[in-house]
Amino acid sequence: MILTSEQKLFRDSLESFLSSKLPIAALRSLRDASLSTAYDRGVWQQLAALGVSSITVPTTLGGAEFGWLAMGAVAQEMGRRLSPTPLLSSVVLAQGALINCANLDQINHYLPALLNGDEVWAVAFEERAHFSPDSVSTAMTPRGLSGGKCMVLDGASADRVLVSALNADGQSRLCLVKTDALGVKQSPSRLMDGRQYVAYEFSDVPESECDWLAGGASGAGWIQVLNQGMVVLAAEMLGGARELCERTFEYLKEREQFDVKIGSFQALQHRAAHMYSELELSQAAVDAALVGFDSGQGDQCAMASAAKALANECFQLISDEAVQMHGGMGVTDELDIGLFLKRSRVCNQLLGNTHWHRLRYADRAGF
Repeated sequence: MILTSEQKLFRDSLESFLSSKLPIAALRSLRDASLSTAYDRGVWQQLAALGVSSITVPTTLGGAEFGWLAMGAVAQEMGRRLSPTPLLSSVVLAQGALINCANLDQINHYLPALLNGDEVWAVAFEERAHFSPDSVSTAMTPRGLSGGKCMVLDGASADRVLVSALNADGQSRLCLVKTDALGVKQSPSRLMDGRQYVAYEFSDVPESECDWLAGGASGAGWIQVLNQGMVVLAAEMLGGARELCERTFEYLKEREQFDVKIGSFQALQHRAAHMYSELELSQAAVDAALVGFDSGQGDQCAMASAAKALANECFQLISDEAVQMHGGMGVTDELDIGLFLKRSRVCNQLLGNTHWHRLRYADRAGF
């Protein structure tokens, strides 16, 4: 990942902030917090003040326009610390949907509150047990918006939610609704990674509570938002995988068995080399996708799927090996290793598992 001097400076300042404000201990605290808590709202506003919420936003709209490479670097730093923030849910997906799918009046009206951290949004588009963004049955009926959504990231802590739904004309569109609107019901839960996920039920939400974005929920703008979400999530996964590699390699240098360092065992050296090779391969795919977003070149659907599929396999492999090489201690709560393994399992399913992305990549390649 080759960053400009400004991007490096931003990453370094963020790294220092995350180390002090959002270490892995923050995730441990979150696991025991109320289900309505997805992250520390005060810390998120500080991150917004640092510019995290405006990284990819054009300067003409009040953003920093640092580009997607910078966003990938930020996601990796958060992945190294398992930092619970609404970066993916509110910035990449919701804010991205606003910029790509709304008209200029809607952008000018809503964007400032997202950029300064006063508001946080979520995106509700999943309706099935497995990733299927084109499956939309939630619809605007004569009585109001009705339907259900599942696996909404950070949904219970959001001020508004963007819902993929069929409008009165039967077109798939994105509808903005306040989370406390009449007819909106939330059912929050925590999965094994300690993060908050919400199931939404919309029961005759009045038309007056809905603001339909100008763009569709199946057009090029929305597809691009999903692509960007896939790659940023892949970058976060790489950050976690790299942290696991470094911790495991240090452990191999320190742990002794039969009066020798276990890192001297050839079998473990081979496995460590495999981990590192897979990490670098995945890093190359993620970087290529990020550069593609910045340059506007290449088949971005194919690049996004390649990045996510490889990141899925890489994070799973490295988390498995990290647990194995740490022995039984690897899965105890005393070490952080198990937290990364749990995060890897959830991330593998978010925004498409490996099978889904391999099929999509093959389709783009004409197979």
